[in-house]
Amino acid sequence: MYLTYSGLIRHDEREELPYQMYIPVIDHTVAGQSVYDVVTRGREMIGALLMEKVMDGEDIPESEATLPQGDADEMPTFINVELDRFKHLIAPKESVIRPINALKQPKRILSQVYDFQPVFITEDGIGRYVVVTVRDYDMFQNAIGMMLDKQDIEDALEEE
Repeated sequence: MYLTYSGLIRHDEREELPYQMYIPVIDHTVAGQSVYDVVTRGREMIGALLMEKVMDGEDIPESEATLPQGDADEMPTFINVELDRFKHLIAPKESVIRPINALKQPKRILSQVYDFQPVFITEDGIGRYVVVTVRDYDMFQNAIGMMLDKQDIEDALEEE
């Protein structure tokens, strides 16, 4: 199921993230490095917030068919959101475990990988590998980095 919502994109070189997009349906602004970046981030935010509405038993806003009127420095655009792509956020989490020979069909394995939903690969019945999304991988790397930074700070404080 696709839903379409509008947004207003503005560019400001003085900002760290020079592109901003205001999304009226969720009354939120996202920022990014490019037009593609803000549209992608906007789509992700809309999808996650719509799933939140579904979980809370609220109605999902109707698709929009007209672009909003913006200022002279704003570019109106439409954002298509594939709602099915976000259903994993509210679906009960169930571990997906596959034997290593399942890698002979990589598209099938990859179609089962979602954010916060890895696929575990076994070899001779023993868990050996995990396939995760890039977003999850980045999140894990950032968490490890924060833990290492915290340990470095604690070590430095102990030395004083």
